[in-house]
Order: sequence, then structure tokens, then C-alpha cells
Amino acid sequence: MSVSNANIQAQLTPSTRLPKIKEDQERVLQSNFSSNRNPTDLDLTLIAAEAGLSEEDVKLWYQHRLACWRQQQGLPANSRSIMD
Repeated sequence: MSVSNANIQAQLTPSTRLPKIKEDQERVLQSNFSSNRNPTDLDLTLIAAEAGLSEEDVKLWYQHRLACWRQQQGLPANSRSIMD
């Protein structure tokens, strides 16, 4: 059985489209992001359950957070890999 990558693509999202995240949910998301910036579909499911959010909200948060992280690293925000 293979575990597929969730295909998180860095993408800045307008704040009006970002899910409403509570402080405790933010801690869960940030903790998981710190240890794994490229979660699998299974990881997203587990993170969503742990944070009490939908998988779609978690994926959207990850895409936005990854774009912010890329900017902090001096890379283009809306790219799939460091080669883009």
C-alpha cells in the first residue's frame, strides 16, 4: 500500500478565504507544519481530526502557510518546488 502525497502547493490566499482558526487549532497546525511541510493525504486526515477542522481547511491552511514559509526563505511564494 502506498501513501500518496497530498500535493500541497504553496499558494498565498486572501485572508477572507482562509478558514477561521482558533488559537489551540493554530498550535496543532503549526506544530505539525514544523515537523512536516509536505503531508500525505493520511497526514492531512489525522491533522484535521486532531485540530477539529475539515481536511479542506487544513489543506488550505497548509498551502498558505507553505507560501509564507517560502517567502521567508527568499523563494517565490506561489511555486511547487524550489526550482520553479
